[in-house]
Amino acid sequence: MRRIGLWTTLVTLLAFGFGCGASGGDAAGGGEELRASATISVIQNLVEEVGGERVEVSTIVPVGGSPETFQPSPADAQKISESRVIFQNGLGLEGWLDDLLQSAGGEDVKVVELAEGLETIEDNANGHEDEPAEEGGHSEEEEPAHAEGNPHLWLDVSNSQRYVERIRDALIEADPDGAEEYRANADEYLRELEELDRYIQEQVGEIPEENRKLVTFHDAFPYFAEAYGFEQVGVILQNPDAEASSREVADVVSTVREENVPAIFTEPQFNSGLADTVAEEANVEVYELYSDTLSDTSDAGSYEEMMRTNVDRVVEALG
Repeated sequence: MRRIGLWTTLVTLLAFGFGCGASGGDAAGGGEELRASATISVIQNLVEEVGGERVEVSTIVPVGGSPETFQPSPADAQKISESRVIFQNGLGLEGWLDDLLQSAGGEDVKVVELAEGLETIEDNANGHEDEPAEEGGHSEEEEPAHAEGNPHLWLDVSNSQRYVERIRDALIEADPDGAEEYRANADEYLRELEELDRYIQEQVGEIPEENRKLVTFHDAFPYFAEAYGFEQVGVILQNPDAEASSREVADVVSTVREENVPAIFTEPQFNSGLADTVAEEANVEVYELYSDTLSDTSDAGSYEEMMRTNVDRVVEALG
């Protein structure tokens, strides 16, 4: 009953916001910043880099949160209602957003799906077929968490460059007076991302090829692995919405041992207890990587910082 009440409140607030017209509806050229929302802090930062001083962008999922387990609140509804443009990743990462907008009748808000049309990698589904679910667990024959493909494309810098281009085009459409500024900001940032990509490749070169094996907490790093020459040999939590079974945990421990993986990687938006259990049983170290969220600290306060921190930690762990 509490869930129904929340959605009723959300719909009411959003309907009011859309019906009355958001203050972000004026073009930035009219003296006001263009108001935008991004579903996650990683996308928020990309929009900030392109939008510069002409755009005020807020994130819906707070820093440190997971978009895959997020539940919207009335405050999030108000935030969306004041935005001219909403930037989402897509591919099922923000399953709550489409229902929220549809229920609120937000036809006047432009929603930009940054991953649309890009080449995807299938989620890692659990491959244990024809085995019953354990008590308190879930079936061993598990569907992928995202049927349309793994959504974490931004962990390959070349995909983030495509995101930046789409953000640029969407901002120009929403605020034509700012076209020159958006293009200049995007061009400069794309050059920075090109340098970032080179840095990651150079750092990975310090890792012996036989050590380039990743065991991550959830299935967020296939694009990173493919782009930079890693093999993803294990995922601890197959689906963020479900608990891992003891069989799955045991399989990951076996994989770590068999593959001689020296370290596994957890993520700040998830409880590290399960990863600690795997590490203890496999006698390996645990390192933290960023995927779905930035950080309030300087090691991942921006997309560039996040990616540099990630590769530095991977090199330290596997090099």
